Amino acid sequence: MMQLLAIEWLRFKRNTLNLWVTGLFLGVMLASAAWSGLAAREFRLHGNASPHPVNATSNQAEMHDAPKAAGNTGKASAYSASAAAPPLRLPALGGLALSVRQLDFLSTGIKISTRSRHTDGRNSDQLFNPILHELGMLDFATVFALLTPLMVIALSYGLVQEDRESGVWRLVCTQMSAPWHLVCAALSVRYAVVVLVIFGSSLLALLLDPGASLDTLAYWLGFGGLYALVWFGIAGLFLLLPFSSGAAAIGMLGVWLIVTFASPALLAWAADRHAPMPSRLDSIIAIRQFQEQNNQQRQALLADWYSTHPDLKLSQTGKELPREITGLPAGLVLDQQIRPLMYRFDSARKAQFEFLESWSWLSPAMAALQMADRLAGIDAPRYAEYVEAVNRFEDQWRDYFVPKIMADSAWSDEYSRDQPHFAFAHPVDLAACQSLIAGQAALASLLLAVLFGSRRRFAKA
Repeated sequence: MMQLLAIEWLRFKRNTLNLWVTGLFLGVMLASAAWSGLAAREFRLHGNASPHPVNATSNQAEMHDAPKAAGNTGKASAYSASAAAPPLRLPALGGLALSVRQLDFLSTGIKISTRSRHTDGRNSDQLFNPILHELGMLDFATVFALLTPLMVIALSYGLVQEDRESGVWRLVCTQMSAPWHLVCAALSVRYAVVVLVIFGSSLLALLLDPGASLDTLAYWLGFGGLYALVWFGIAGLFLLLPFSSGAAAIGMLGVWLIVTFASPALLAWAADRHAPMPSRLDSIIAIRQFQEQNNQQRQALLADWYSTHPDLKLSQTGKELPREITGLPAGLVLDQQIRPLMYRFDSARKAQFEFLESWSWLSPAMAALQMADRLAGIDAPRYAEYVEAVNRFEDQWRDYFVPKIMADSAWSDEYSRDQPHFAFAHPVDLAACQSLIAGQAALASLLLAVLFGSRRRFAKA
């Protein structure tokens, strides 16, 4: 077998087309790896988040309104101190360079305040390219998932069919007792080339990301090797078929289109039936109803709040209080009513993501993107955990600031030292990553088992 591998390697490198395909694939992968790694580095320098300001208009408007709550004392108030709090950030994990694109679409930075972040109409969205918004940025994981099958198809094109058409394969079969050994050696050489390209480019992407870890590299390289093995199993099965080289290539491209684009669409449809996304229109209507009810009860809620906090003396009449104080109790009640409505969307995304993971073996490309999202820490389940942590911290933060705001008290350095701090430590879900790897390993084993069971068909000239 070692002699056959040496012969096939010599045959491979003397084919100019193979060198061009390998060089082109390597160049694109390295360029994507460099872009993704540098983008991940830049994002980490800006606080593990997208460089675009989050709720910048809301923050500026709240800071503009903040001095009103301080009265005419000229001192910093609790309200102005609360408005100056920086946004909370979702900490990215070691695989950020693999899946940078999601940071442009996820609200990884959340600004908490006494206002409801779900109803503030002054939030400004970033400008974006509509085409890139639809397709997503072609980060490293996307390029890897899309181009690896194409490289396998290009390198295995006509590997047996052209020899059959020219009559050379008949001569090979008469000279070898097991012609499948030659096919196995040829595929092994090409698999080694593809894996080296994947490993080299993946290493570059993760080395450029200062937050990458060895565990992330190990999981990604293990998945990448199995992903390439799946496609070489598919290529080997097409070499068995009595088709022309052109028909076999078209057939493999058809499989690539189905499992890369059609299967994810069907699985997404099934996931939506498994965990339907709530109606945005119904949620908006419910929010408007809650707002109307709270506006009518604003004065009653203000009086109730002071009655439940007798230690805080109301020094002014309700009409003379600043707007930020008179509307605060009603705003807190409104936010508690809206939160469950909004969290339903994150729960649905989490359930859909986990459903797609369980069926990801039907679409290796989708599994690759899910693996990248898991390693980057921006998958839907982790994001749902992040939103829950933000909600819990926001309650603690309001428990600390609201009494001081309602008392219209001046802010001091002692208050700053005692205020709560946000911490979110949710590591990579290794069980989910291992499940994705196991799915690819099972699919590759199935394809190779079928190929090995049919190996004697290669002897048919």
